[in-house]
Amino acid sequence: MAKCISFNGVSIEKHYRHIFKSDKYVINLINELELLDKLQWKKTKMAYYSDKGLYEFGTPKSLLKYKPLTLIEKIRFGIGYLKIKLIKNYKKIENYTAEQWMIKNCGKSVYEKIWEPLLISKFGNKKSEVSMVWLWGKINLRSTSSESDGERLGYLEGSFETLTSKLEKYLQKKNCIIKTNEEVIKVYKKDNDYIVKTTSNELEFDFVISTLSYNITQLIFDGLLDKDEIEKMNKIDYTCARTLLIFSKRSLTPFYWINIGNKNVPFGGIIEHTNMIKSDTYNKTNLIYISNYMDKSDRLYKIDKNELFNEYYNHLKTINKDFKESDIIDIQCFEEENAQPIIKTNYSDYLLNMNLKEKGIYIANMAQIYPEDRGMNYAVKIGYEVAKLIIDNCI
Repeated sequence: MAKCISFNGVSIEKHYRHIFKSDKYVINLINELELLDKLQWKKTKMAYYSDKGLYEFGTPKSLLKYKPLTLIEKIRFGIGYLKIKLIKNYKKIENYTAEQWMIKNCGKSVYEKIWEPLLISKFGNKKSEVSMVWLWGKINLRSTSSESDGERLGYLEGSFETLTSKLEKYLQKKNCIIKTNEEVIKVYKKDNDYIVKTTSNELEFDFVISTLSYNITQLIFDGLLDKDEIEKMNKIDYTCARTLLIFSKRSLTPFYWINIGNKNVPFGGIIEHTNMIKSDTYNKTNLIYISNYMDKSDRLYKIDKNELFNEYYNHLKTINKDFKESDIIDIQCFEEENAQPIIKTNYSDYLLNMNLKEKGIYIANMAQIYPEDRGMNYAVKIGYEVAKLIIDNCI
C-alpha cells in the first residue's frame, strides 16, 4: 500500500499519504536515514460534505459555522469529542461499538449526521460492529496535528518513496538481500530450519516473519499454526480499498481532506494532494484522490477505472459545478483487497502475539496494530518490536 508510481517523472503514492506530528517512529526513522531536511510540514484544511453541502470542518470556529448541526447538536458534538480526548485507557471502552458509544455520549442525531456516514464510508455494512477503540485511536491521532486554524501534516519531498528507497539502500549495505517479484508459495519446517518456497527458489532460514494479511498468512504457513491461532485469525475480516487518482488541470476545492457524510455519494473521501503540496511540483497538475472502502463483492470494486470515474463524476460536479471532464488529464485506479482490518469490540481478546507458538515463526501485520489504527508510523513501530523479539530469543 506504500507503493508509488511516476507521473511526468515525479514520484507519487498510489494511495494518499501523510504523517502526523505524533508519528515519532517514522519521524525518527526519517531522521536516522538523514532525510529530516526533506520532511515538509504543511498547513492543510479539512471539510465535511453533507446532504446540505460542503462545509469547512475540523476547527472550533468551523464547528460553530456548521449549519447541518443545531446549536444543541454542536454542543453535544463538542462534549463527545472532549470525552474522547480525555480517555487515556482504551480498555474502558473496548466493549462498546463506536455506534453505541457515540449515540450514548453525543446523541443519535449527531451520530447519524456526522459519525455514521464516516463509519459507513470505511466499513460499509460492518459499521455497527466496529469498536469504539478504533474511532478513539483515529480521533486522538488526528488531533495531534490539529491547530486552532486547521492542521499541519508532514510529507516527504519526492514522495515517501524517498524514504523506502533510502531504507532499501541502507539495508543492502548491511548485506540484506531483498527479492522482489518473487512470490512466496509456502513456508515449511525441515529439521530445525524453515524453508521458504518461492516461485523460483527454496531458501533456509532460522526465523520467518509474515507481514501479510491473516488469510494469506494461513495459506503460506499451512501446518505451522495451531488451532487457537487459526481461530483468532479467522475472526478478523478486512475491507477492500479502491482509490481513484485523478490528474486534473483544475483544482476541485481548496480543501486537502473532505470527509463525505452524504449517504447518496458512493465514495468516502476526497484527498486533494495538491492542496498540501503545490501543483507546480507536478507540472501544474492537480492530483485528486477519491477514496473508497468496500466489500470485494461490491459492484464498484469490479468495474474498470473509466466506469468508476463516470459513477463519481456527477457527485464531483455537485461539489464544484465548474469541474469538467475536459479538465481531466489522466485517471489511475488502485485496489488493495486486504486494506483495512475491521477492529471489533474486545479485540484484545483475540489479538495474536507476534511470536507464534511455533518457535521461529512471527507475524507483524496491520491486524497487530492495536489500539492504534494501521499506518506507516505503526508499521515501523511493530517492525522494531518484532525485531527485538527475535534478538531476545537469540540471546
